[in-house]
Amino acid sequence: MNALLRPLPALTDHKALRLATLALLYCAQGLPIGLFQVAIPAYMASLGMTAAEVGGFIAFVFLPWSFKLVAGPIMDRFTFAPMGNRRPWVLFAQSGLLLSFALLALLHPEPSSHYWYLAGLGFLSNVFGALQDVAVDGLAVDILKADERAQGNAFMYGGQMAGISLSGALSSWALADQGLTLAASLMALCVLLILLVPLLIREHPCERLLPWSTGVERPQGPRAGSKTWQAIVIGLFRAIVLPMSLLLILIEACNRITSGILIGLAPMVTIQELGWTQITYANWIAITGVTAAVLGVLCSPWIDRVGALRILKWLVMFRIGLLGLTAALEPYWGIHQVFESFLMINAVATQLVTVTLIALFMRLCSPRVAASQFAVYMALANMTYSLGSGLMVPLSHWTHQAGIMLVCAALIALMWLLIHWVDFERHDQDLNKLS
Repeated sequence: MNALLRPLPALTDHKALRLATLALLYCAQGLPIGLFQVAIPAYMASLGMTAAEVGGFIAFVFLPWSFKLVAGPIMDRFTFAPMGNRRPWVLFAQSGLLLSFALLALLHPEPSSHYWYLAGLGFLSNVFGALQDVAVDGLAVDILKADERAQGNAFMYGGQMAGISLSGALSSWALADQGLTLAASLMALCVLLILLVPLLIREHPCERLLPWSTGVERPQGPRAGSKTWQAIVIGLFRAIVLPMSLLLILIEACNRITSGILIGLAPMVTIQELGWTQITYANWIAITGVTAAVLGVLCSPWIDRVGALRILKWLVMFRIGLLGLTAALEPYWGIHQVFESFLMINAVATQLVTVTLIALFMRLCSPRVAASQFAVYMALANMTYSLGSGLMVPLSHWTHQAGIMLVCAALIALMWLLIHWVDFERHDQDLNKLS
């Protein structure tokens, strides 16, 4: 009986527990992405809605992920230290995500007749998904050791891809079989199960599980919550505007705009042009997502060993060739395996690019404002992702589908050119000048 009552280990005490917890929490924030980025857009495409309507829906629903730059400093400023720096915010965000899915299940607006109503509920759900993302990113910056960054990011983004894949496939089946009520209810159940993890596991030993529980605030130096707004904002601004920081933001913007365009393009090609069903599309996206997640985890030790920047250069060159070749093969897209293969290979390459880029962003962070700085980087990345989805509207009027693929290839080519200017030694020197 005493063994059952004994508290679970803290995250800072066990590497395996750290990685598993971060993966599960990222899985939770992948659930609204899978529903609103895969399942519902595929459902819209099956109803015959236009590329502009599908792309505009994705762009609007994912706008909250652009506001993370505001959430980061707020979380740094306000903490409840007895329960940990980030854990209270994780609990709040997951509770809100659970509530948003419950509302979606109760109200169940139809895409064709209640387009903006559905978009508004999707926006709300992603507000809480984005809040959790900021809190978990801050947690990762706090608890991951220097030699765990690529591996930690592989587990985190692998968990997110698993959540997106699970949500996309499960929600697509539910939408086709019973409608939005069942899809949202299943997502609410998944969030409820994952919510048990932050409820039962502490950041550090002896902290409180709940506000009214017993526990001891861990002794440490100046806490995030003790910083003034002025100190946070000034320190954050100085770190963000360093040359290497701005350069990596631009590199990531090229990557995320491309991903945003492709996520809007994929259901239009597969469902409206190639005749896939929405369930076939969602299932293949699930398979590619899980494959990419597993390979990302398996390759992460190799990325740490060889170097994230070197690996990134190779991956970007490969993506330029992949996008250019796929555009050239447009007459053969009707052969089932051609576009299927593109979706699989691109998912794996994108996952590995994400793992390397996030490790590089962590490398840039100043210890004084690391959590807020990382949150700003991720907010800007998501802002450009939403921009990419929104670009589907003018691009679909301006050029054909292969032309859109060539635009993506050009963006990745620009990314490859910019990578050659990255110099971390110079960045370290600039950081030392700020100290």
